Amino acid sequence: GKCTIIVGSGINHWYHSNLNYRTAITGLILCGCVGVNGGGLNHYTGQEKVAPEAAWKSIAFALDWIGHPRLQNAPSFHYVHCDQWRYDPPDKDAAVLGYSHPLDVQVNSVRMGWLPFFPQFNRNTIELVREAEQAGARGELEITDWLVRQLRQKQVRFAVEDPDAPENWPRVWYIWRGNALLSSAKGHEYFLRHYLGTGSNAVADECDGSAVKEARRPQPAPEGKFDLLIDINFRMDSSALYSDVILPTATWYEKSDMNTTDLHSFIHPLSEAVPPCWESKTDWEIFKLIAKKVSALSRVHFPGPFKDIVATPLGHDTSREISQPEVKDWYRGECEPVPGKTMPAFSVVERDYGNLSNQFVSYGHRERDEGMAERGIRWDIEDLYFEFMKGAPTTTWNGKSYLSLAEAKEAANVLLQFAPETNGEVAYRGFKSLETVVGRPLADLAEPYRSVRRSYDDLAAQPRRILTSPCWSGITNGGRAYAPFCINVERLVPWRTLTGRQHFYIDHAGYIDAGESLPTFKSKIGLQESRDLEKSGRTGKSLVINCITPHGKWHIHSTYYDNLIMLTLSRGVEPFWLNTEDARQIGVKDNDWIEVYNDNGVIVTRAAVSVRVPRGVGIFYHAPERTISFPKSPMRSNKRGGGTNSITRIRLKPVLMMGGYAQLSFAFNAWGPPAGDRDTYTIVRKLEGKPAF
Repeated sequence: GKCTIIVGSGINHWYHSNLNYRTAITGLILCGCVGVNGGGLNHYTGQEKVAPEAAWKSIAFALDWIGHPRLQNAPSFHYVHCDQWRYDPPDKDAAVLGYSHPLDVQVNSVRMGWLPFFPQFNRNTIELVREAEQAGARGELEITDWLVRQLRQKQVRFAVEDPDAPENWPRVWYIWRGNALLSSAKGHEYFLRHYLGTGSNAVADECDGSAVKEARRPQPAPEGKFDLLIDINFRMDSSALYSDVILPTATWYEKSDMNTTDLHSFIHPLSEAVPPCWESKTDWEIFKLIAKKVSALSRVHFPGPFKDIVATPLGHDTSREISQPEVKDWYRGECEPVPGKTMPAFSVVERDYGNLSNQFVSYGHRERDEGMAERGIRWDIEDLYFEFMKGAPTTTWNGKSYLSLAEAKEAANVLLQFAPETNGEVAYRGFKSLETVVGRPLADLAEPYRSVRRSYDDLAAQPRRILTSPCWSGITNGGRAYAPFCINVERLVPWRTLTGRQHFYIDHAGYIDAGESLPTFKSKIGLQESRDLEKSGRTGKSLVINCITPHGKWHIHSTYYDNLIMLTLSRGVEPFWLNTEDARQIGVKDNDWIEVYNDNGVIVTRAAVSVRVPRGVGIFYHAPERTISFPKSPMRSNKRGGGTNSITRIRLKPVLMMGGYAQLSFAFNAWGPPAGDRDTYTIVRKLEGKPAF
């Protein structure tokens, strides 16, 4: 009951697979588990995704059943839980709002309702509701008032204030469709040490901890927090190597799904050309089976339903995003703790574990009854629901009938039916709602397409373009190519910012403290500030360089780069690129084996020497696997060298933890602190002797 299950957290391009994200998230969110998104928030800031967003979120996040999913950005989650904060000294950039360490800023942001964090509290949230009811609380408001009093009196604490207490550890990790333990794990070696308790190539020392004021720092640092690691994967990647259980899943050509990409106006089907091979199953079937087993066990060991309480940050596109014009901290006594205004909002939801399997394969009635919402607007779908139900597959349980999601194609058709990007009537209703918000005529953008309906079979016959949607700012009418902000410029719809315009000045107290209220030049982290080479000394002919790990420019960044043809094209390894003069200085020739190391870890690979690389810079492209062609490292006691993120750590930028203020408010995969993108200092030297595998 006190364990945390996280799902995802390695999915950088989370919107590519619209349908099957339901498989990874919904069943577990119905249990109250945590969905953690990939690479980092702000990964796509400044551009848009044209996925069927409203309907997609409904299916992905179980909004058809529960309106308050537990969602969090991955960088904050992993920075705290895999203890990388312990290796950070006081940070001059963290000197905002009176704090000097990134963890303190993170703690403050959670208490203020600016960022989510899970687990939420140092107590099980179902038990908290029970205790509130035993104290006489009845209904959501009274339960929330009781919890606020407990927080104020410090009888209950936020888990982020004591992240290394055993009751606050994450315990079970479902990794779905991502290489979360390597290509997405900045600070890979710290993941191995503190999450899994395995051997690690990191040699960095923890800081003394004196800069951390808002969180407990017990000694020693825990290692091996996770009890169970489950990887749902179609290949043997680095995450699978470390997993306790691998559930083999279907590839793109063995299942039914849908695909969209950013700034692309087509929705593509993925059709089952051949059945899943051997024992593999589709994502949909895997999570259906998990849900079925959880339901069966719950009826015996954990019968319900139960009431649960969920903390929700002050979200973008809600009235709460302007609830804090001034930064006043209830925890410091500067104001009253008011849920949804000066602290997170709290909602009481029902968990029905015994019917988890039924809920997973049924499209619930919540949005039918309350309407669908996205980007601050809401539209009714009740009549469309019943109209669609006449010809669509249904399921009945507990005396009620629901649209069926039992098969992947059925779920795809439900998504397409209620998405404004694929249902012209839904788009029209969304624009009518948006008109009431902005006071501008907009419904004419959807009027000619009100009769359009897309189905999965339509897509299978021919990929179809999206319709102009109230959820996005492009205009695609008449075959026009998608481009963002057309609606803002041409139809005078305000930007979703404090001023309604694109503006530069941000008068949030945290930005003012950081000297970033206007666009400000910040120099890169210096060698001493990085603390990446405090214990890693130079030996023999060696060179200190600034190492970066960008996405593909001179190579292929592909899931399938490790097949024999691709390996032949890339020397059989992912090479490390060096400048010609830098290589000559340390006696390295093209294709020599080299060691690249720092306090965080080590890479052993071949050198690619080129005049195209600037002096003082090394390039190791994202994202090679630890599964092939990585020799052992003499510098690290003959432990095997790692991949891209073996030499990195997470670094959180404090101003990106600010919130509760218009466009600075949290939104899943849109606003929050990303991890600094793989920029570090390393030492490079020629490998001694022959490589040992």
